[in-house]
Amino acid sequence: MPSCTKPLSYCWLLGLMLWLATAEAEDHGAVVRRAEIVKSTSDWYVDAYIDYRLSSTAKEALHKGIPLTWKVYIEIRRPGVLWDQKLYRQKIRYTLQYHALLNQYAVQMEGLQTEMFLSLHAALNDMATLHRALVKPAGLADTDKEYSLAVKTQFHRESLPVPLRPFTYLDRDWSLSSDWLICPIP
Repeated sequence: MPSCTKPLSYCWLLGLMLWLATAEAEDHGAVVRRAEIVKSTSDWYVDAYIDYRLSSTAKEALHKGIPLTWKVYIEIRRPGVLWDQKLYRQKIRYTLQYHALLNQYAVQMEGLQTEMFLSLHAALNDMATLHRALVKPAGLADTDKEYSLAVKTQFHRESLPVPLRPFTYLDRDWSLSSDWLICPIP
C-alpha cells in the first residue's frame, strides 16, 4: 500500500512545481491586449495596445545602461486552405533605454524622434499604445473575402551585448515577447 501513495505524492509535487513555474512566468512579458484596423477616407490605420511588463532581471539590465529592443509585427492575412496568405507585413522597432545621468527613460521608435520620460511606467505606457500606424495593404478593397489583422511584439535579443545573449535564451526572465493576436477585419 505505501508504494501506491509514493507515485501520487510525486505527481502532486510535480503539479505544484508546474503551477509555480507558470505563475512566476506570468509576472513579466508582453501581451497584445487589443488590435483593430480603422479606415479613413483613403488610408488604413492600425490601433493596438500592447502590455509590456519587464522582469526584475530585464529592469536591472536596463538600469545598468543596456537598451532593450522590441519589434512589433503587423500583418494583414487572408485565410487559405492550408495556410494564411500574407497580404501585408510591417515591422515597427522600439528601443527602451535608461539614462542614469538624466535619471530618465528614452523611447526611440524607428524613424522618429526620441521621447524622454521620468518614469519607467510612463515609458512603457508610451510604447504600449500603437496609434494610427499606417498600413498599405494591396487587395484589401475586395469585400467578398475574409481578412484578419495579426499583431505581435518580439523581444530582440540580438540587439543585446554579445556576452549577455546566450543567457537570454536560457533564462525565462528574458521571455519578453508576445503571442500573435489575430482579429477579423470587418
